[in-house]
Amino acid sequence: MAHWLIPANTKFYDVFAAFALSETYWPMNAKISAGDILYIYLAAPYKQIGFVCEVLETGFKLDKIIDEVRPFIKGEPDGDAPSKPFMKLKATQSFPLHENSLLSLQYLREHGLNGMLMGARKLENNPSLFEYIEKNLP
Repeated sequence: MAHWLIPANTKFYDVFAAFALSETYWPMNAKISAGDILYIYLAAPYKQIGFVCEVLETGFKLDKIIDEVRPFIKGEPDGDAPSKPFMKLKATQSFPLHENSLLSLQYLREHGLNGMLMGARKLENNPSLFEYIEKNLP
């Protein structure tokens, strides 16, 4: 089992509605496996981790699940989306969103997050950041 920090752009995808369901689909951009744990980082305006999810299954093609994800897509699907596999997630925790959250971008940077979070990051490769996140989960 691995742990990942994954960005989510709320301008393009209704993350809150998707994770209100018991299970939802998410595009895969890394070698994520069933059983892995994802920490979903919400981009601006939130700039903090908002959800923890368990990966239930991987390898779904968009054309097979488009009816499941279309309600959450804002605008037209990305031209690259059909080539990306999707995974099925179950949100296990959600967090209140507030400016001084210990899971905010500011604190994540102070504890090991380097650069912009543009894609999935395996937290086992950054032990100080992983330890900080685990210690500060509500």
